[in-house]
Amino acid sequence: MPSDVFEQLNLRPIINAVGYATRVSGSCPHPDVVAAMAAASEAYFEIDDLLTEASRLIAAATGTEAGIVTCGAGAALSLAAAACLAGNQPEIMDRLPDVRDCPRHEIIFPAPGPFDYDHSVRLSGARLVLIDYHAADALRQIEQTINPKTAAIGYVWLQVEERPDIGALADLAHRHGLPLIVDAACALPPAENLQAFGRRGADLIAYSGGKHLGGPQASGILCGCEDLIRSAWVQMVDMDVRLGTWSLQHWVENGWISHPPRHGIGRSMKVSKEAIVGVMAALRRYAARDHAGEYGRWDANIDEIEAGLKGVSELRLTRQRRGANGQPYPNLQIESGSPPAGMKVRDLLLALRERPKRILLAEDERSPDRAVLYPQCLMPGDAAEIVAAIRQIVAAHREQAAR
Repeated sequence: MPSDVFEQLNLRPIINAVGYATRVSGSCPHPDVVAAMAAASEAYFEIDDLLTEASRLIAAATGTEAGIVTCGAGAALSLAAAACLAGNQPEIMDRLPDVRDCPRHEIIFPAPGPFDYDHSVRLSGARLVLIDYHAADALRQIEQTINPKTAAIGYVWLQVEERPDIGALADLAHRHGLPLIVDAACALPPAENLQAFGRRGADLIAYSGGKHLGGPQASGILCGCEDLIRSAWVQMVDMDVRLGTWSLQHWVENGWISHPPRHGIGRSMKVSKEAIVGVMAALRRYAARDHAGEYGRWDANIDEIEAGLKGVSELRLTRQRRGANGQPYPNLQIESGSPPAGMKVRDLLLALRERPKRILLAEDERSPDRAVLYPQCLMPGDAAEIVAAIRQIVAAHREQAAR
């Protein structure tokens, strides 16, 4: 963004050492993605035509049967839940989130933890039956909870060390004729995870489009079984249509659905033509990207920062080869130093925010005395600026402590 636009909007840029989090605006799409979005903005399309082509591309990229672009992974989860509740029944679609006449309206879901996105699923109207997925007997508890009202089983992928194993959970779900929904919003990298969950039996998978995938920030992907994707699709798009001339009339003619539903639970989650085309462009790039080269650049930034802060005893720095969830990316853990000369991480975070160009680090969910510096979204020159800023802040702390 040109500097004059920053001034016009009264915005201060930041150095993003948090990573792909929404609160720091996700990723910066590649120029090819931006160009595709700009081209889409200058033309008109039937959205169902765009979604049809997107579905083919998503299916090929993920190894699943079909897919749609959504306005974020959260919307993908809401639509996944709605698809499991309504199936191909427009009468149920028309009533959600009212589930009083919905025969199957319960979804088994992991009890919320530090990263709880259960609101997205409950938005469909589903009643969540919460289970501790970290329990040693989680699979047994899940199976015992299944009853005639169960519509699906949900899973939130947060760690390489899965609890329980997704493949085992998919087998359990399918033995009972239930779909498995996987929230894989944070599962990339590694790139292999774009296909891993479908191969292992997940029926609906939600991915973020605006994180490592590199699409527009407020985008996502829902992929999986074709029938469930169709249900999510018609509960999201504009349904000011008529039977007989509907752009998806072939779904009526082949017997999949009896008639078009009214506007569904996902109407407020509509996805733009620019987002659909942007995600398609990002997906095409993703398979060809130099992921090893990206990791090398991340590693080089951590090298520079670690070397530049050598000798700063007021803070404790620990280089990590993997994220806290086991994903393959380097990072630098920053902890409060020991008294009396040690500096508190909270004070560092606040001082970094006060700079003309704010520097934001990821805050630890469990300890206020720990933060993590992630390199995925650092721009050229950011590493040197981080080193200079931290050294300046530590020097001020040192001077004040000496008084």
